[in-house]
Amino acid sequence: MAGALALLRDRPRFRALWAALALSYTGSGAALTALILYVQQTRGTGTAVAALLIAETVPRLLGPLAGSLADRVDLRQLMIGADLGQAALFAALAFLPPFAAILALAALTSTLQTAYGPARTVAVPALVEDSELLQANSLTGVAANLFVGIGPLVGGALFAIGGAAAVMALNTATFLLSALLTRRIPALPPEQREQAGEAREPFFASARTGLRYALANPVTRTITLTILFMFAFLSIDNVALVFLVRDTLGGGAVAYGLISAAFGAGMLVSSLGIMRGSDFGAPRLYLLGVGLSSLGALLTGFAPTLLLAAAIQLVCGGGNGIEIVAGDTAFQQGVPRHLLGRVYGLTSTAVGIGTGIAMVLGGFLVDATSPRIAFLVAGVGGLLVTAIAAPTLLRAR
Repeated sequence: MAGALALLRDRPRFRALWAALALSYTGSGAALTALILYVQQTRGTGTAVAALLIAETVPRLLGPLAGSLADRVDLRQLMIGADLGQAALFAALAFLPPFAAILALAALTSTLQTAYGPARTVAVPALVEDSELLQANSLTGVAANLFVGIGPLVGGALFAIGGAAAVMALNTATFLLSALLTRRIPALPPEQREQAGEAREPFFASARTGLRYALANPVTRTITLTILFMFAFLSIDNVALVFLVRDTLGGGAVAYGLISAAFGAGMLVSSLGIMRGSDFGAPRLYLLGVGLSSLGALLTGFAPTLLLAAAIQLVCGGGNGIEIVAGDTAFQQGVPRHLLGRVYGLTSTAVGIGTGIAMVLGGFLVDATSPRIAFLVAGVGGLLVTAIAAPTLLRAR
């Protein structure tokens, strides 16, 4: 922990990026929670909640193109533009337009988030030393985990007090502040290409170059495919949780926010816990994370009370936090810098495909069976994917 604080103290440019991430992720977590509650309250079906989450998921299919963009432009300008665009979109959502318009605006915010993700990941190695990457990724993991750690708590409380519009207005402010903080980091132009002629490679061809590299490397291929299938199962809980809390266990909006925040608290704790480093290596840490996440989803399906559901979600979130930090570190350590944006962008597509499958499956399972069955399917599927990925990741250096 002392080393992480020293990193924030000694690297002011990285500190500015970290603060921008912390603000925007907290606001976005609150906004998503409020939108889910608003849709559940006004539409009342798992299918409607799933439609909202699918609208936010589909733009992630553009991940390889977003990564190619990050490898070609100034990262600071790209991140500032994405922040300002999201501020405008959430300002529009504050007027609570019709459901179709909410879906369209949610899709546009996700498009900008998809562009932002690879830029952030490529920016981190440019702001710290290679030996500081695990700690830096742990810190950015802490900031990102505020999305599910503090954001849902804020979103649930503000929704109960002032409704969804107040939460959208808050998120607009966080993105404006994030843009101001990002201005403090230096310009981050594209990395020098290591292969002759790659700078002249057409945009779509450069995206295919990143795809070929990611699929040829055993570790990046396994992590990317694992992300796809893990999200296809574990993201079912994004649909099922609000119904488990409110319908099965009898909780209200604040209870939903608290249990969602318990998941995020687990992510925060695990990110803090691995800041000191680990001898496991990033691929093995990643495997540990996906295993814990899967087990947590399975056990949530059996939770008899709100308190126990929160405790299990804490463990589940801990696994997810380890998974995110370890996955980012494995890519940054193993992928050539000039390809990093494109390879990382592919993970956004894997997340998008997996989450899209989960939203359809989750909405169907909740409406046709029960929230508990949905969690059981998610947990069993996740454990199966973990077992399949284990041989490759355990052998990896």
